[in-house]
Amino acid sequence: MASLNPFLGPNSGDRPWVDQISKTLQTQLRIIIDTPPVSIFEIPKTLKAEKLEAYTPQCIGLGPNHHFKSELYQKMEQNKLTAMKRVLRPHQIHDCQQQVVEKVREIVPIICASYDLFLDADDYTLAWLFAIDGLFLLHQLDAYFDHRFAIDEARDLIMLENQIPLIVLKEIHKALWAENAHAQEDDIESKFRFFCESHSPFLFSKEKINFIGVNHLLDYMYHSIVNNKTLSISRKVNFTNPRSGPYENDAKLELLEAVNKFAGLIPGAKPFLQIIEFIKKNLSDCTHENTFVEEIKVPSVSELCNIAGVKFRLSPRNGGIRNINFVQEKEWFCYLPLITLNTDSEVVLRNLVAYEQLMAKNSFVSVYGLELTEYVDFLCGIIDTVKDVRLLRDEKIIEGDLGDDEVVELFNGIGRSHGKMSVESELGKIVTQINMVYESMPRVCVQRLAEKQLRVSAKIITFLISIWSILILIREVYSRVYGSNPPHMMLVHFLQTKLSHFLH
Repeated sequence: MASLNPFLGPNSGDRPWVDQISKTLQTQLRIIIDTPPVSIFEIPKTLKAEKLEAYTPQCIGLGPNHHFKSELYQKMEQNKLTAMKRVLRPHQIHDCQQQVVEKVREIVPIICASYDLFLDADDYTLAWLFAIDGLFLLHQLDAYFDHRFAIDEARDLIMLENQIPLIVLKEIHKALWAENAHAQEDDIESKFRFFCESHSPFLFSKEKINFIGVNHLLDYMYHSIVNNKTLSISRKVNFTNPRSGPYENDAKLELLEAVNKFAGLIPGAKPFLQIIEFIKKNLSDCTHENTFVEEIKVPSVSELCNIAGVKFRLSPRNGGIRNINFVQEKEWFCYLPLITLNTDSEVVLRNLVAYEQLMAKNSFVSVYGLELTEYVDFLCGIIDTVKDVRLLRDEKIIEGDLGDDEVVELFNGIGRSHGKMSVESELGKIVTQINMVYESMPRVCVQRLAEKQLRVSAKIITFLISIWSILILIREVYSRVYGSNPPHMMLVHFLQTKLSHFLH
């Protein structure tokens, strides 16, 4: 999409932007249908940095975000036109522009309200774009539902940036079925459910969701998983900025590099340069360690089983993500719902979590919490190794074709959310209880005490080594300038000797 900026270029001061905004606003004011909430977002760069291909379509580009990307357009545009023909022919539609595109054009202002970016193309361009992609999506869902054809690019249809608003599909559906549209109104919902159930890692709620309030395909899957009904607690979410440790370390490394170059010009500063190199090495190691994603504080499955004696079991009655319990019977038991992991599961999980977070962050009403995000964070915390996966697989908590190593890579690659509910969630209480049980084990108590003492000792030793290193530097520089044993260096000799004995 071309961008329009009235403050740049040789035509600054012209009125095209004012005219366009005025026209857009007047058109939206004339629409009597309620404007849907913003529900199709551009994925933040911080999430894309973790795994770009999980958020960016590789074959099918839908909607204004990806339709015109050259590599996707060349691959799929003719396939989209062929799919349109297959959908339109049975309904005897010979003039697509008049019978379908015009219907879509009437609701373009409402469609645009679903996106977090301003769509500055004209209404006819957008109407054709949404008609093509809407008909293609309906064809894909029809093929999957009616003939059970597997869709190789199903992961692309689930991605958040690639969603087509449901209102587009409903308008096209009305144009196709004309006077029979009302009788066929459940058709889209049935196809949504079949497709989403087939690709969802979690079981769907048996309660039917309100399809009138659904935004798009990914939104339908999300609500079906979390069964987003009104809760008695506040769902307000607060977000914090992620830690900036690696960037701070990069700045420190640059500073040390500059000091290193300057010190190289000073005679007798060789020990000082060695100290700088040592510090740089440690900072580089810290930076490398910080590139791993942050996880919540909770022991792994194998640690809980081996040290705390916690048993993991599958939640009864085919429960969903709300059916999580940590209870003490004769032993401690942690009941978790079934999760099915296949080739597309990482893309589905990442986009579901991104959608929940963005809706919670941008919604004006507190109807979106972080239930799914918290549970994925929890799984990332308790799954560290192949042993953890095997223990959960033995209890039928994890199923699917994804290998044990791939499951570990999946959950170790998803970063922790920085959103927090205003009131502690049920899962948050369970995590707190799990940590309390684990920390109360004698072996863990001794280990924590030893770690605490070691940290205190390490700080003291680090401070003394720093002082000792500075004394060496001072002695070396003065020796080069005043000889091997200047009289005013006796204090330095004395302190260095005492520190050497202490460090030994």
